[in-house]
This record gives sequence, C-alpha cells and structure tokens, in this order.
Amino acid sequence: MDSEKAHRIGILGGTFDPVHEGHLAVAHTVLARCNLDLLLFVPATGPPHKERPLTPFGHRLAMLEAAVGEDPRLAVSLMEAERPPPSYTVDTLRELHRRLGPRQFFLIIGADMFAEIRLWFRYSELFRLAHLVVVARPGFALDDMGARVAALPGTFQLDQARQVWQREDGFRIIYLPDVAIQVSSSQVRSLLARGKPVAGLVPPPVLEYIRQHGLYKAAGGNRRSQ
Repeated sequence: MDSEKAHRIGILGGTFDPVHEGHLAVAHTVLARCNLDLLLFVPATGPPHKERPLTPFGHRLAMLEAAVGEDPRLAVSLMEAERPPPSYTVDTLRELHRRLGPRQFFLIIGADMFAEIRLWFRYSELFRLAHLVVVARPGFALDDMGARVAALPGTFQLDQARQVWQREDGFRIIYLPDVAIQVSSSQVRSLLARGKPVAGLVPPPVLEYIRQHGLYKAAGGNRRSQ
C-alpha cells in the first residue's frame, strides 16, 4: 500500500545487519494485532548507540528490499539515509509527520529497548508522535512491563485482557508477550562467519544476496563478525 493512502502505520527501525525471519515475524504479527495499513522498515545509517562497524548501508537496504518482496503491506524507507547523522528516533517520527501529515503511527520496539526508553534522546516527545508497540523478549514478564510503564510521565490505565496501557491523553503502549524473537542479527552473523547453516533464520532471497556478495565472512573476509 502507498504510504499516502495508509492511515495506521507501523515503524520498525534498526540496523537490519542482516534482516532475519524474526523481523518479518514481528512485522506480520503487528500488522494483524494492531490492524495496521502499512509497516515501514527504517534502516539506520549509523545509529548513535552502535559502536561496531556496520555492513554498508547499500547492502543492508538491498537485503531488506529482498525480504519485503512484493508484499503491499510492507515497505522500506530511505529516510535515515536522507538526513545527516546522528539520527534519533524522535527526529524520524517528526519527519514522518511532516511528510505524511495526520496519521496514527505505531513505533515497534523490543522489551529490552523499552526497559531503557527513559535514556533515549527526548524520549517523552516520542509519546506525542506515536503509540508504542512493545515486543516481548525472553525473561521479560508483564509485571516488568507494569513497573516500567508506571515510571513514565502521566497516569496509565491497563486493559488487562488486551495488555494495553492508555494514558489520559490517548497515548497507548501495546504489549505483545507472545512474539518473542528467537533469532538475532548477531547470531546470524556469527553462524555465517563460522560457515554454519542459517537456513530458516533468514529469508531465502536474503541468504542468496549474502552469498552472492560474500557478506559476513570470518576474519580475512570483508568485515569482522561480531
């Protein structure tokens, strides 16, 4: 779907180094659970919190486009590449509002990231720009979510059945406890560097791209695996 026609839009940012099946599982689950029209993958060029060298943006973008394929509900945004670094999430959301006008945005993050959200740059402004969709991580329980939400500005009411917290101004935090990702990009990189199989962990078109371009080789290859 064209982003100009979409009214409920999910935002999934990250380095996607590489994109894997866990990312796609989250995307499809959030599309369904939150009744979204569109989900945008927003690959980062050089996020402020990353210290390791990243695979060049062009490769990460190409892998994302291969993973998305022809699915009309998924799209890849070049927004991060169009702005000078550092690029913070609040800036990305502001830019989306500027470009697309009135929409409902849903920012998708992991529970581990949500646990540290008060350390994010201008974090309280995020809540005026997008609802939060928090995806479970192993070992993170609903009680942990409740404690984290209680520490945020404002008063929230919990809809226990839907596991949604809503603030008095309408801002919502939606918790998805059953979408815990069992694979990570670092795991995929490590397996590839050791010549181990990753079938089932990354989409076949992405694996083919990795092989064609010799990405994620061990020491002595194009980059260091971390």
